[in-house]
Amino acid sequence: MSPEAVVRAEATSARSGTKLCSALLAAGEATEGALVAILSERHGWPGVDLSRSEISAEALRHVPTAVAFADGILPLSTEGGRLHLALSAPDGAERAIAEVRFVTGMEVSPYVAVAGALQQAIGEAYEALEHGEPAWRGADASPGCGIAVATPAERMLPEGDEVVVVVDDEIETGTDRDETLSVPVAKPVAGGPTAIPPGPGEPARRILVVDDEPEIRTLVARTLTAHGFEVDTAPDGEEALARVAARPPALVLLDAMLPRIHGFEVARRLRADPRTREVPVVMMTAIYRGWRFAQDAREAYGAEDYIEKPFRLDDLVRRVEAVLEATATRGPVKPSGGDLMLRRGKELLLAGRIEAAVAALGEAISADPYSADAHHQLARALRAQGEHFRAMTSFERAVELRADFFPALRSLAALYAEKGFRRKAVETLERAMAAAPDAVARDAVRANLLELLEA
Repeated sequence: MSPEAVVRAEATSARSGTKLCSALLAAGEATEGALVAILSERHGWPGVDLSRSEISAEALRHVPTAVAFADGILPLSTEGGRLHLALSAPDGAERAIAEVRFVTGMEVSPYVAVAGALQQAIGEAYEALEHGEPAWRGADASPGCGIAVATPAERMLPEGDEVVVVVDDEIETGTDRDETLSVPVAKPVAGGPTAIPPGPGEPARRILVVDDEPEIRTLVARTLTAHGFEVDTAPDGEEALARVAARPPALVLLDAMLPRIHGFEVARRLRADPRTREVPVVMMTAIYRGWRFAQDAREAYGAEDYIEKPFRLDDLVRRVEAVLEATATRGPVKPSGGDLMLRRGKELLLAGRIEAAVAALGEAISADPYSADAHHQLARALRAQGEHFRAMTSFERAVELRADFFPALRSLAALYAEKGFRRKAVETLERAMAAAPDAVARDAVRANLLELLEA
Protein backbone atom coordinates (compact mmCIF):
# COMPACT_ATOMS: atom_id res chain seq x y z
CA MET A 1 0.00 0.00 0.00
CA SER A 2 1.13 3.56 -0.50
CA PRO A 3 2.54 5.72 2.32
CA GLU A 4 -0.42 8.06 1.77
CA ALA A 5 -2.84 5.21 2.51
CA VAL A 6 -1.04 4.48 5.76
CA VAL A 7 -1.13 8.15 6.78
CA ARG A 8 -4.89 8.33 6.07
CA ALA A 9 -5.49 5.17 8.10
CA GLU A 10 -3.42 6.54 11.00
CA ALA A 11 -5.52 9.70 11.02
CA THR A 12 -8.73 7.65 11.01
CA SER A 13 -7.36 5.45 13.77
CA ALA A 14 -6.47 8.48 15.93
CA ARG A 15 -9.94 10.01 15.51
CA SER A 16 -11.95 6.85 16.13
CA GLY A 17 -9.72 5.08 18.67
CA THR A 18 -9.53 1.98 16.48
CA LYS A 19 -6.31 0.09 15.77
CA LEU A 20 -4.26 0.78 12.68
CA CYS A 21 -4.84 -2.57 10.98
CA SER A 22 -8.58 -2.26 11.57
CA ALA A 23 -8.58 1.17 9.94
CA LEU A 24 -6.63 -0.15 6.94
CA LEU A 25 -9.08 -3.04 6.55
CA ALA A 26 -12.16 -0.80 6.84
CA ALA A 27 -10.72 1.54 4.20
CA GLY A 28 -10.15 -1.34 1.80
CA GLU A 29 -6.40 -0.61 1.63
CA ALA A 30 -5.41 -4.22 2.36
CA THR A 31 -6.99 -7.66 2.62
CA GLU A 32 -7.62 -9.19 6.02
CA GLY A 33 -5.27 -12.08 5.16
CA ALA A 34 -2.38 -9.72 4.39
CA LEU A 35 -2.90 -7.72 7.60
CA VAL A 36 -3.16 -10.86 9.70
CA ALA A 37 0.07 -12.15 8.15
CA ILE A 38 1.86 -8.98 9.27
CA LEU A 39 0.39 -9.25 12.79
CA SER A 40 1.42 -12.91 12.89
CA GLU A 41 5.01 -12.07 12.06
CA ARG A 42 5.02 -9.19 14.52
CA HIS A 43 3.71 -11.15 17.51
CA GLY A 44 5.04 -14.66 16.83
CA TRP A 45 1.56 -16.22 16.88
CA PRO A 46 -0.28 -17.86 14.00
CA GLY A 47 -2.97 -15.57 12.60
CA VAL A 48 -6.53 -16.27 11.50
CA ASP A 49 -8.29 -14.69 8.53
CA LEU A 50 -11.87 -14.66 9.81
CA SER A 51 -13.29 -13.61 6.43
CA ARG A 52 -12.26 -17.02 5.07
CA SER A 53 -13.08 -19.11 8.16
CA GLU A 54 -15.97 -21.30 9.27
CA ILE A 55 -16.61 -21.78 13.00
CA SER A 56 -18.90 -24.50 14.31
CA ALA A 57 -21.57 -23.89 16.94
CA GLU A 58 -19.90 -26.57 19.06
CA ALA A 59 -16.72 -24.51 19.28
CA LEU A 60 -18.63 -21.30 20.10
CA ARG A 61 -20.40 -22.93 23.06
CA HIS A 62 -17.09 -23.32 24.92
CA VAL A 63 -16.99 -19.56 25.64
CA PRO A 64 -20.16 -17.77 26.89
CA THR A 65 -21.37 -14.85 24.79
CA ALA A 66 -20.79 -12.28 27.54
CA VAL A 67 -17.19 -13.45 28.07
CA ALA A 68 -16.46 -13.39 24.33
CA PHE A 69 -17.66 -9.77 24.03
CA ALA A 70 -16.05 -8.59 27.28
CA ASP A 71 -12.62 -10.12 26.58
CA GLY A 72 -12.66 -9.76 22.79
CA ILE A 73 -12.06 -13.46 22.18
CA LEU A 74 -13.57 -15.93 19.72
CA PRO A 75 -13.32 -19.73 19.95
CA LEU A 76 -12.40 -21.12 16.53
CA SER A 77 -12.33 -24.91 16.88
CA THR A 78 -11.54 -27.79 19.21
CA GLU A 79 -9.31 -29.69 16.81
CA GLY A 80 -6.77 -31.94 18.51
CA GLY A 81 -8.47 -31.63 21.89
CA ARG A 82 -7.37 -28.00 22.22
CA LEU A 83 -9.45 -24.84 22.15
CA HIS A 84 -8.17 -22.66 19.32
CA LEU A 85 -8.88 -19.05 20.28
CA ALA A 86 -8.70 -15.76 18.34
CA LEU A 87 -7.55 -12.56 20.08
CA SER A 88 -6.66 -9.14 18.73
CA ALA A 89 -3.97 -8.18 21.24
CA PRO A 90 -1.50 -10.93 22.23
CA ASP A 91 0.33 -8.53 24.53
CA GLY A 92 -1.57 -8.69 27.79
CA ALA A 93 -3.80 -11.60 26.72
CA GLU A 94 -2.42 -13.94 29.37
CA ARG A 95 -5.31 -13.29 31.78
CA ALA A 96 -8.01 -14.09 29.20
CA ILE A 97 -6.20 -17.25 28.08
CA ALA A 98 -5.73 -18.41 31.69
CA GLU A 99 -9.43 -17.80 32.41
CA VAL A 100 -10.55 -19.79 29.36
CA ARG A 101 -8.14 -22.60 30.20
CA PHE A 102 -9.53 -22.76 33.75
CA VAL A 103 -13.20 -22.63 32.76
CA THR A 104 -13.01 -25.12 29.89
CA GLY A 105 -10.31 -27.42 31.25
CA MET A 106 -8.73 -27.40 27.79
CA GLU A 107 -5.31 -26.30 26.62
CA VAL A 108 -5.58 -23.08 24.58
CA SER A 109 -3.88 -22.34 21.25
CA PRO A 110 -4.04 -18.56 20.60
CA TYR A 111 -4.30 -16.90 17.19
CA VAL A 112 -3.98 -13.20 16.41
CA ALA A 113 -6.77 -11.49 14.43
CA VAL A 114 -7.47 -7.98 13.11
CA ALA A 115 -9.36 -6.26 15.95
CA GLY A 116 -12.16 -4.79 13.82
CA ALA A 117 -12.75 -8.06 11.98
CA LEU A 118 -12.73 -9.94 15.28
CA GLN A 119 -15.35 -7.73 16.92
CA GLN A 120 -17.61 -8.08 13.88
CA ALA A 121 -17.11 -11.85 13.79
CA ILE A 122 -17.92 -12.20 17.51
CA GLY A 123 -21.24 -10.38 17.00
CA GLU A 124 -22.22 -12.33 13.90
CA ALA A 125 -21.05 -15.74 15.18
CA TYR A 126 -22.92 -15.58 18.48
CA GLU A 127 -26.02 -14.23 16.75
CA ALA A 128 -25.90 -17.27 14.45
CA LEU A 129 -25.50 -19.51 17.52
CA GLU A 130 -28.54 -17.90 19.16
CA HIS A 131 -30.60 -18.61 16.02
CA GLY A 132 -29.60 -22.28 16.07
CA GLU A 133 -27.24 -22.15 13.07
CA PRO A 134 -24.80 -25.11 12.95
CA ALA A 135 -21.89 -22.83 12.01
CA TRP A 136 -20.88 -19.27 11.22
CA ARG A 137 -18.94 -18.42 8.07
CA GLY A 138 -16.99 -15.31 7.10
CA ALA A 139 -17.87 -13.36 3.97
CA ASP A 140 -15.39 -15.28 1.77
CA ALA A 141 -15.68 -18.69 3.47
CA SER A 142 -17.15 -21.83 1.95
CA PRO A 143 -18.95 -24.67 3.76
CA GLY A 144 -16.55 -27.04 5.50
CA CYS A 145 -13.49 -24.85 4.97
CA GLY A 146 -12.53 -24.67 8.66
CA ILE A 147 -10.34 -21.85 9.97
CA ALA A 148 -8.04 -20.01 7.57
CA VAL A 149 -4.61 -19.72 9.15
CA ALA A 150 -2.53 -16.83 7.83
CA THR A 151 1.26 -16.75 8.05
CA PRO A 152 3.94 -14.31 6.87
CA ALA A 153 4.40 -16.45 3.74
CA GLU A 154 1.16 -14.99 2.34
CA ARG A 155 2.89 -11.68 1.66
CA MET A 156 4.21 -11.83 -1.88
CA LEU A 157 7.03 -9.30 -2.29
CA PRO A 158 8.44 -8.31 -5.69
CA GLU A 159 12.08 -9.14 -6.31
CA GLY A 160 14.54 -6.30 -5.85
CA ASP A 161 12.07 -3.78 -4.42
CA GLU A 162 12.48 -1.92 -1.15
CA VAL A 163 9.46 -2.25 1.09
CA VAL A 164 8.78 0.46 3.66
CA VAL A 165 7.09 -1.04 6.72
CA VAL A 166 5.52 1.22 9.33
CA VAL A 167 5.65 -0.67 12.63
CA ASP A 168 3.76 0.21 15.80
CA ASP A 169 4.77 -1.94 18.78
CA GLU A 170 1.30 -1.66 20.31
CA ILE A 171 -0.48 -2.06 16.93
CA GLU A 172 -2.38 1.12 17.73
CA THR A 173 -1.76 4.83 17.44
CA GLY A 174 -1.19 7.26 20.25
CA THR A 175 2.20 5.89 21.33
CA ASP A 176 5.64 7.32 20.71
CA ARG A 177 7.16 3.95 19.82
CA ASP A 178 6.46 3.96 16.07
CA GLU A 179 9.38 3.21 13.82
CA THR A 180 9.90 2.95 10.08
CA LEU A 181 12.04 0.14 8.67
CA SER A 182 13.42 -0.06 5.15
CA VAL A 183 13.64 -3.71 4.17
CA PRO A 184 15.55 -4.65 0.98
CA VAL A 185 13.90 -7.73 -0.50
CA ALA A 186 16.12 -10.53 -1.81
CA LYS A 187 15.15 -12.93 -4.55
CA PRO A 188 12.24 -15.12 -3.39
CA VAL A 189 12.81 -18.84 -2.95
CA ALA A 190 10.27 -21.01 -4.73
CA GLY A 191 7.71 -22.37 -2.31
CA GLY A 192 9.13 -20.52 0.69
CA PRO A 193 9.81 -17.10 2.22
CA THR A 194 12.43 -14.60 1.19
CA ALA A 195 15.73 -16.16 2.21
CA ILE A 196 19.01 -14.59 3.27
CA PRO A 197 21.69 -17.08 2.20
CA PRO A 198 24.74 -17.84 4.36
CA GLY A 199 27.85 -15.83 3.68
CA PRO A 200 30.76 -17.15 1.58
CA GLY A 201 32.20 -20.30 3.11
CA GLU A 202 29.64 -20.29 5.95
CA PRO A 203 28.14 -23.77 6.45
CA ALA A 204 24.40 -24.21 6.68
CA ARG A 205 23.24 -24.18 10.31
CA ARG A 206 20.58 -26.76 11.05
CA ILE A 207 17.97 -26.16 13.75
CA LEU A 208 15.40 -28.66 14.97
CA VAL A 209 12.10 -26.91 15.81
CA VAL A 210 9.93 -29.03 18.14
CA ASP A 211 6.33 -27.92 18.74
CA ASP A 212 3.03 -29.79 18.69
CA GLU A 213 1.19 -26.88 17.06
CA PRO A 214 1.71 -27.05 13.28
CA GLU A 215 1.09 -23.31 12.82
CA ILE A 216 3.85 -22.43 15.28
CA ARG A 217 6.25 -24.91 13.65
CA THR A 218 5.53 -23.43 10.22
CA LEU A 219 5.84 -19.83 11.41
CA VAL A 220 9.15 -20.38 13.21
CA ALA A 221 10.58 -22.59 10.45
CA ARG A 222 9.84 -20.00 7.74
CA THR A 223 11.37 -17.23 9.82
CA LEU A 224 14.56 -19.17 10.52
CA THR A 225 14.84 -20.31 6.90
CA ALA A 226 14.59 -16.66 5.86
CA HIS A 227 17.63 -15.96 8.04
CA GLY A 228 19.82 -18.59 6.41
CA PHE A 229 19.18 -21.59 8.66
CA GLU A 230 18.44 -25.13 7.58
CA VAL A 231 15.34 -26.16 9.54
CA ASP A 232 13.97 -29.55 10.51
CA THR A 233 10.78 -29.99 12.57
CA ALA A 234 9.21 -32.52 14.94
CA PRO A 235 5.66 -32.55 16.39
CA ASP A 236 6.38 -34.39 19.65
CA GLY A 237 9.10 -35.33 22.11
CA GLU A 238 9.61 -38.88 20.92
CA GLU A 239 10.21 -37.88 17.31
CA ALA A 240 12.48 -35.05 18.47
CA LEU A 241 14.77 -37.46 20.32
CA ALA A 242 14.84 -39.79 17.32
CA ARG A 243 15.79 -36.96 14.96
CA VAL A 244 18.55 -35.68 17.26
CA ALA A 245 19.97 -39.21 17.62
CA ALA A 246 19.92 -39.76 13.85
CA ARG A 247 21.45 -36.40 12.96
CA PRO A 248 22.39 -33.99 15.78
CA PRO A 249 21.43 -30.40 14.86
CA ALA A 250 23.31 -27.23 15.69
CA LEU A 251 20.50 -26.27 18.10
CA VAL A 252 17.15 -27.59 19.33
CA LEU A 253 14.30 -25.06 19.70
CA LEU A 254 12.07 -27.00 22.07
CA ASP A 255 8.52 -26.36 23.27
CA ALA A 256 7.97 -27.27 26.94
CA MET A 257 4.49 -28.80 26.51
CA LEU A 258 4.73 -31.76 24.13
CA PRO A 259 2.78 -34.99 23.61
CA ARG A 260 4.33 -38.47 24.06
CA ILE A 261 7.43 -37.16 25.86
CA HIS A 262 7.30 -33.86 27.78
CA GLY A 263 9.60 -31.07 26.63
CA PHE A 264 11.50 -30.91 29.95
CA GLU A 265 12.01 -34.67 29.78
CA VAL A 266 13.40 -34.30 26.24
CA ALA A 267 15.86 -31.67 27.49
CA ARG A 268 16.86 -33.91 30.40
CA ARG A 269 17.51 -36.88 28.12
CA LEU A 270 19.56 -34.81 25.70
CA ARG A 271 21.75 -33.61 28.56
CA ALA A 272 22.07 -37.08 30.13
CA ASP A 273 23.23 -38.73 26.88
CA PRO A 274 26.97 -38.21 26.21
CA ARG A 275 26.26 -38.24 22.46
CA THR A 276 23.87 -35.25 22.60
CA ARG A 277 24.77 -33.30 25.75
CA GLU A 278 26.70 -30.69 23.75
CA VAL A 279 23.69 -29.82 21.54
CA PRO A 280 22.38 -26.44 22.79
CA VAL A 281 18.68 -26.33 23.72
CA VAL A 282 16.48 -23.23 23.70
CA MET A 283 13.11 -23.83 25.35
CA MET A 284 9.81 -22.13 24.45
CA THR A 285 6.72 -22.04 26.65
CA ALA A 286 3.31 -20.44 27.03
CA ILE A 287 2.61 -22.24 30.33
CA TYR A 288 5.68 -22.27 32.56
CA ARG A 289 6.23 -18.54 32.91
CA GLY A 290 8.46 -16.41 35.11
CA TRP A 291 12.11 -16.22 36.11
CA ARG A 292 11.90 -19.21 38.49
CA PHE A 293 10.93 -21.60 35.71
CA ALA A 294 13.58 -20.03 33.47
CA GLN A 295 16.29 -20.49 36.10
CA ASP A 296 15.24 -24.08 36.84
CA ALA A 297 15.23 -24.86 33.10
CA ARG A 298 18.80 -23.63 32.87
CA GLU A 299 20.12 -25.25 36.05
CA ALA A 300 18.19 -28.55 36.16
CA TYR A 301 17.67 -29.22 32.45
CA GLY A 302 20.62 -27.46 30.82
CA ALA A 303 18.61 -25.06 28.63
CA GLU A 304 20.77 -22.31 27.17
CA ASP A 305 17.83 -19.90 26.94
CA TYR A 306 14.14 -19.82 27.86
CA ILE A 307 11.65 -17.92 25.69
CA GLU A 308 8.07 -17.20 26.73
CA LYS A 309 5.24 -17.24 24.19
CA PRO A 310 4.09 -15.06 22.55
CA PHE A 311 7.46 -13.87 21.29
CA ARG A 312 8.57 -11.44 18.64
CA LEU A 313 10.11 -13.30 15.73
CA ASP A 314 13.02 -10.88 15.46
CA ASP A 315 13.78 -11.46 19.15
CA LEU A 316 13.58 -15.24 18.66
CA VAL A 317 16.11 -15.10 15.81
CA ARG A 318 18.39 -12.80 17.82
CA ARG A 319 18.41 -15.16 20.79
CA VAL A 320 19.00 -18.24 18.63
CA GLU A 321 21.96 -16.46 17.02
CA ALA A 322 23.29 -15.49 20.46
CA VAL A 323 23.13 -19.08 21.75
CA LEU A 324 24.85 -20.43 18.63
CA GLU A 325 27.60 -17.84 18.99
CA ALA A 326 28.04 -18.59 22.70
CA THR A 327 28.27 -22.36 22.10
CA ALA A 328 30.27 -22.23 18.86
CA THR A 329 33.45 -23.49 20.54
CA ARG A 330 31.84 -26.75 21.60
CA GLY A 331 33.42 -29.61 19.73
CA PRO A 332 32.41 -33.23 19.33
CA VAL A 333 31.98 -35.20 22.54
CA LYS A 334 35.24 -36.70 23.72
CA PRO A 335 36.62 -37.97 27.02
CA SER A 336 36.77 -35.03 29.41
CA GLY A 337 38.19 -34.27 32.80
CA GLY A 338 34.81 -35.26 34.19
CA ASP A 339 35.07 -38.72 32.62
CA LEU A 340 38.56 -39.19 34.03
CA MET A 341 37.51 -38.11 37.53
CA LEU A 342 34.45 -40.38 37.38
CA ARG A 343 36.69 -43.35 36.53
CA ARG A 344 39.07 -42.36 39.34
CA GLY A 345 36.17 -42.00 41.79
CA LYS A 346 34.90 -45.49 40.98
CA GLU A 347 38.37 -46.95 41.55
CA LEU A 348 38.72 -45.19 44.89
CA LEU A 349 35.26 -46.31 45.98
CA LEU A 350 36.06 -49.91 45.07
CA ALA A 351 39.29 -49.66 47.07
CA GLY A 352 37.40 -48.42 50.12
CA ARG A 353 39.00 -44.97 50.07
CA ILE A 354 35.67 -43.26 50.65
CA GLU A 355 36.78 -39.71 51.44
CA ALA A 356 39.02 -39.55 48.35
CA ALA A 357 36.22 -41.07 46.26
CA VAL A 358 33.77 -38.36 47.43
CA ALA A 359 36.25 -35.65 46.45
CA ALA A 360 36.94 -37.17 43.01
CA LEU A 361 33.25 -37.72 42.25
CA GLY A 362 32.46 -34.16 43.34
CA GLU A 363 35.03 -32.94 40.78
CA ALA A 364 33.43 -35.21 38.14
CA ILE A 365 30.04 -33.60 38.77
CA SER A 366 31.53 -30.10 38.67
CA ALA A 367 32.93 -30.92 35.23
CA ASP A 368 29.74 -32.62 34.02
CA PRO A 369 26.65 -31.83 36.16
CA TYR A 370 24.41 -33.89 33.84
CA SER A 371 26.19 -37.22 34.36
CA ALA A 372 23.67 -39.53 36.04
CA ASP A 373 26.42 -42.08 36.71
CA ALA A 374 28.55 -39.52 38.55
CA HIS A 375 25.64 -38.57 40.82
CA HIS A 376 24.89 -42.28 41.42
CA GLN A 377 28.49 -43.08 42.38
CA LEU A 378 28.68 -40.02 44.63
CA ALA A 379 25.49 -41.17 46.37
CA ARG A 380 27.03 -44.59 46.99
CA ALA A 381 30.16 -43.00 48.44
CA LEU A 382 28.17 -40.62 50.65
CA ARG A 383 26.04 -43.49 51.93
CA ALA A 384 29.18 -45.46 52.80
CA GLN A 385 30.41 -42.35 54.62
CA GLY A 386 27.20 -42.21 56.69
CA GLU A 387 25.93 -39.06 54.93
CA HIS A 388 22.53 -40.62 54.29
CA PHE A 389 20.48 -37.53 53.44
CA ARG A 390 23.16 -36.12 51.14
CA ALA A 391 23.26 -39.56 49.50
CA MET A 392 19.48 -39.46 49.10
CA THR A 393 19.75 -36.13 47.27
CA SER A 394 22.41 -37.51 44.91
CA PHE A 395 20.39 -40.66 44.18
CA GLU A 396 17.37 -38.45 43.44
CA ARG A 397 19.42 -36.35 41.03
CA ALA A 398 20.68 -39.48 39.27
CA VAL A 399 17.16 -40.79 38.60
CA GLU A 400 16.00 -37.31 37.66
CA LEU A 401 18.66 -37.26 34.95
CA ARG A 402 17.97 -40.85 33.88
CA ALA A 403 14.43 -41.95 34.73
CA ASP A 404 15.11 -45.66 34.02
CA PHE A 405 18.39 -45.85 36.02
CA PHE A 406 17.61 -49.19 37.70
CA PRO A 407 20.54 -49.48 40.18
CA ALA A 408 19.97 -45.91 41.41
CA LEU A 409 16.23 -46.54 41.80
CA ARG A 410 16.86 -49.70 43.88
CA SER A 411 19.40 -47.94 46.10
CA LEU A 412 17.16 -44.89 46.54
CA ALA A 413 14.17 -47.07 47.51
CA ALA A 414 16.29 -48.93 50.10
CA LEU A 415 17.51 -45.63 51.57
CA TYR A 416 13.98 -44.22 51.71
CA ALA A 417 12.81 -47.36 53.57
CA GLU A 418 15.79 -47.23 55.94
CA LYS A 419 15.01 -43.61 56.89
CA GLY A 420 11.29 -44.20 57.42
CA PHE A 421 9.95 -42.78 54.14
CA ARG A 422 7.89 -45.89 53.40
CA ARG A 423 5.51 -44.33 50.86
CA LYS A 424 8.39 -42.82 48.89
CA ALA A 425 10.11 -46.23 49.00
CA VAL A 426 7.00 -47.91 47.57
CA GLU A 427 6.69 -45.29 44.84
CA THR A 428 10.37 -45.69 43.89
CA LEU A 429 10.17 -49.49 43.84
CA GLU A 430 7.22 -49.27 41.47
CA ARG A 431 9.39 -47.16 39.16
CA ALA A 432 12.24 -49.65 39.56
CA MET A 433 9.96 -52.54 38.59
CA ALA A 434 9.07 -50.78 35.35
CA ALA A 435 12.78 -50.16 34.65
CA ALA A 436 13.98 -53.68 35.60
CA PRO A 437 16.31 -55.10 32.91
CA ASP A 438 15.04 -58.69 33.18
CA ALA A 439 12.53 -60.99 34.90
CA VAL A 440 14.90 -61.91 37.73
CA ALA A 441 15.46 -58.28 38.68
CA ARG A 442 11.73 -57.58 38.37
CA ASP A 443 10.90 -60.46 40.74
CA ALA A 444 13.43 -59.20 43.28
CA VAL A 445 11.87 -55.72 43.23
CA ARG A 446 8.40 -57.22 43.54
CA ALA A 447 9.51 -59.12 46.66
CA ASN A 448 10.88 -55.90 48.21
CA LEU A 449 7.65 -54.13 47.38
CA LEU A 450 5.50 -56.83 49.02
CA GLU A 451 7.66 -56.66 52.16
CA LEU A 452 7.06 -52.92 52.43
CA LEU A 453 3.34 -53.18 51.77
CA GLU A 454 2.91 -55.89 54.38
CA ALA A 455 4.99 -54.08 57.03
